[in-house]
Amino acid sequence: MEINIAGAGAGKTTKMSDKIILLRNQIDENKKIFCVAFTNSAVDCIRRKLCEHYVQIPENIIVSTIHSFLYREIIKPYYHLLYGKKYEKISISDLPQDAKYKNAKIKRLDELNVLHQTVIPEHAKWVLCKKSKDTKSIKNGRVIIKNAIAKYCGAICIDEVQDIDKHMQEIIEELSRMGIPMLLMGDPKQDLKGFKCLRNLMSIYKQNVRYISECHRCPQLHLELSNRLVDENEKQKSEKDSGQLSIYYESEIDCRTLIESQKYDLMYISQKQGVYETHDYKKNNMRENLAEELEPLLSENHPTKDTLTVKKVAYYYAGKMIEKYRNTGKKKDAMALLSKCEKIDSRRYGIIINIFEDESPIKQEDKIFVKSIDYIKGMEGEKCLFILTNDLAAYLFDDNTEMNKTKNKLYVALTRSLNELSMYILKEVENKYTKKRIQDFFEGYL
Repeated sequence: MEINIAGAGAGKTTKMSDKIILLRNQIDENKKIFCVAFTNSAVDCIRRKLCEHYVQIPENIIVSTIHSFLYREIIKPYYHLLYGKKYEKISISDLPQDAKYKNAKIKRLDELNVLHQTVIPEHAKWVLCKKSKDTKSIKNGRVIIKNAIAKYCGAICIDEVQDIDKHMQEIIEELSRMGIPMLLMGDPKQDLKGFKCLRNLMSIYKQNVRYISECHRCPQLHLELSNRLVDENEKQKSEKDSGQLSIYYESEIDCRTLIESQKYDLMYISQKQGVYETHDYKKNNMRENLAEELEPLLSENHPTKDTLTVKKVAYYYAGKMIEKYRNTGKKKDAMALLSKCEKIDSRRYGIIINIFEDESPIKQEDKIFVKSIDYIKGMEGEKCLFILTNDLAAYLFDDNTEMNKTKNKLYVALTRSLNELSMYILKEVENKYTKKRIQDFFEGYL
């Protein structure tokens, strides 16, 4: 197992592509190399890099998302052989935040032979590693399956490995024990989910860890800030001597005025609060989420209707309900459209209404739309606006030094800009830390 630790802007995609090309020259040409990442954008980047070298990616190099890899190569061909259940499709819909509704939805989907993408790693782990109460025949079958996988799998390369959960960590270690070369590329400082599984692997396989220190994105000025947050081994350096850092105070300039005058490429905040709204990235998913929950309701109410008709009506209802919700800002108004025409019990009513976001007392026209830091991870811009809130200020000003996902958010926020980084200090931060302390802190960077 080879673990490469590369910070923001280190050219991880290029390095990963170079490793894949090297591996292909080293392994049996009849074996496959799997290159997997957590996002479609990362997958597309790796494909582009490989196409620059090969023109057309060779058949024995398979590039996909990590969930697609686990489903296609492990769950689909082998899960039913061990546990007697075959899944017919994957659901990528957003799950409710409430744990009760979340687990209930996963269970409902499972009963329909639909596997939600969030539980794919756990199911793949059951195939390769273990599941509680496995019988002797299941254990024997697992040995046969692992031998079959090892015969055709020449290597597995995983990008963005900081995003793995405990199930994926177990899978990676098991695949390595099976003799399959594993190449991992990631940055524990960008673990925004707080799983800490890459850190675990770095601790277990210390001798296999390689640190990549260069940063091709950020000016050295910005790295001097972000390097304060990280261990010595993970500090970065840049050849870019240019770069600007500007500090603005909410008490002195309105955020809208600042945005209009500066025309930023990226604007982001830790998470939505007050007038700062970050929900816009979910708009594309909400209709699919609603339609997925409406389908079983409509099927029960109209048992003579065919599946295609039910799907169309569900999608139509979902669109109308979202339109109503956006016009009124009230969940109950959207649900009234449905309950006027369809019979719905209280349990299902609760499930469906839970899909809508919490109502905000702030009018739509008064909101300032920015992105969450979770959303902009992997992005970059010439001019970036980072809105500083108290949760991240605690780590910036050394009130809190614990390594966790909040501190990682701050690192991500500081490493998005190619040239100009503006920090907008909210009143809550100024009130807590005082303008003098803030100015003294930034004096060496301005």
